[in-house]
Amino acid sequence: MIRVTTVPVKTYVGKSKIPGANYVINPYVGCPHKCLYCYAEFMRKFSAHREAWGDFLDVKLCDTPLHPSQLFHQHVMLSSVTDPYNPFEKKYEVTRNILKQLVHCQAYVSVLTKSALVVRDIDLLKQLPTCQVTFSFSTVDETVRKLIEPGTSCTDEKIKALKQLQQAGISTTVMAAPLLPGISDWKEIVRQTAPYVRSFLFDSLNMRGTFQHKLMDFIDVHYPHLLPLYNEIYLQGKRTYWHRLQQEIETYGKENNLDVEVYFGKESSFSFTPISSEESCAPNFPEMDPSQPQLF
Repeated sequence: MIRVTTVPVKTYVGKSKIPGANYVINPYVGCPHKCLYCYAEFMRKFSAHREAWGDFLDVKLCDTPLHPSQLFHQHVMLSSVTDPYNPFEKKYEVTRNILKQLVHCQAYVSVLTKSALVVRDIDLLKQLPTCQVTFSFSTVDETVRKLIEPGTSCTDEKIKALKQLQQAGISTTVMAAPLLPGISDWKEIVRQTAPYVRSFLFDSLNMRGTFQHKLMDFIDVHYPHLLPLYNEIYLQGKRTYWHRLQQEIETYGKENNLDVEVYFGKESSFSFTPISSEESCAPNFPEMDPSQPQLF
């Protein structure tokens, strides 16, 4: 059972330290997707919740409208430490109400999600001067997805959503991340989504103290044959696996005329290429400032 609470806030908008994004909006605190690798679990210590991460959700309610003078043609990210389209958005419509205001402000918006619910707001996304929707995939294997990110939309729903967004003229990107060594089939992610996206981003699994034991226990139970590989990467700090994988991805991209960017071990986190009114840009996702959580 997920505990849902409505929380009044003074503003939805936060100044972003993520390179390229001027502002970030997180409509919720918490995320019911329950991804095994969730970097945002650190947010729990800033809340009053005793529940485990993934078992609570604070719904932010704000009476203060967004100001065009602040956000006109500014780059706004939805979101950095929650999914703006988590399942409870269907009921509360916080993200939808924020988008209505962003349309009025004529902001440049980038959405990062794992949820097919984003298609509900195509009518608003089309009214923005530029909009980029990035879907995150760590797998397209439903058996694996149910184990590592059980609250997310299923693969077929996400791919159908990508197709609908593309048909609506909205720029789409797939972020294959985090890639779990020996588990994530990045070629299959590309194969199934390529018809509906303009670019691909790739990032590695960055092991963090908040979920390291949980993730290693998962590997021990479900993929014990991969323990030596995970020990080599995360305990011994060897980068051979990621160097080899980056070469494979970049070669594959060139051979198949795909727009790919690989951010294994790079130092910035979610940067926007300058956007023109004619074309939305793809965000980049390397590593971030310690004061801003890393995406994976």
